[in-house]
Amino acid sequence: MNRFCGHPDRVVSSLILFLALYLAACSGSDPQTSVDISSAPESNQQQDEVSVEDELPQETEFEGATFEEAELPEDFPKNFPIPEGARIGSNLGMGGEDEFRVFISLTLSLEDSLAYYHNELPVNDWTIVEEEVTSRGTEIAIADEEYSGELLFVDADTGLALDVHLFPLGTGEAIPDLAEGLGESTNLGDSGSSFPSNLPLPTGFSPIDLSGTLKNEGYELAFTYVGVAEMAMVELNIAMMTAGWEIGEPIVGDVSGVYIVPFENLGSGFAGYAYITNNPGQFNVDTGGAVLIALAPGQP
Repeated sequence: MNRFCGHPDRVVSSLILFLALYLAACSGSDPQTSVDISSAPESNQQQDEVSVEDELPQETEFEGATFEEAELPEDFPKNFPIPEGARIGSNLGMGGEDEFRVFISLTLSLEDSLAYYHNELPVNDWTIVEEEVTSRGTEIAIADEEYSGELLFVDADTGLALDVHLFPLGTGEAIPDLAEGLGESTNLGDSGSSFPSNLPLPTGFSPIDLSGTLKNEGYELAFTYVGVAEMAMVELNIAMMTAGWEIGEPIVGDVSGVYIVPFENLGSGFAGYAYITNNPGQFNVDTGGAVLIALAPGQP
């Protein structure tokens, strides 16, 4: 289940991390093998002492700077994924304390590189906050419990290059401010369903009647939320964690704005999941533009 569960002292940082999902863009790329440079071969953390003259010019023009092979800074986040075969460029040393700026020369195509990071960032506890294509290249805003940052993929003389800029959480602009009243919750009470009465629910969730389609799919409770699916998931995550429940990693749906979120109460053994969507029409539900949250018992 959730990597944050069982660590109350990490609740605040967990809330900030999940709040980053407010602008999350979902990818439908196929899963790849998990890579974490903390346990990867040495070449993923520090470059082997091999000449790169045959594969990479010693100095290549890149966004107004020179690309020179180097090692990752000693304190560079160990959970930042780097694909096999990539070469680390010069550390520009920009910004303040604990801030990092490095260049990475990638051997993958842009499409494969984006698929890799769409898969490996969440696996390694990073959240994709926002992604857009600009005149500079493909830009991705990311965040974890300690850092927020920006990734820029551009075509350079060496091939595809990645400009990584990471800064301590709270010093950048990638993470929105906490919404007022975020995290307030209440117990479900007697709902006439199989869900326990102590199920914690955000006060921002408004109960609605189940449609026939939802009932046929096994859902027992339905709610609306004024906002977007990502924020509804943030609210549910906070309510669950604060009340001592465990909430699992979200399962990304086939389309953007659709999530399946498993949760569990270890004390009672009760398990269920929430289907959160910006597109309630598939269940013949008219929410007036609000998010639909449907709860079902068991595992998804």
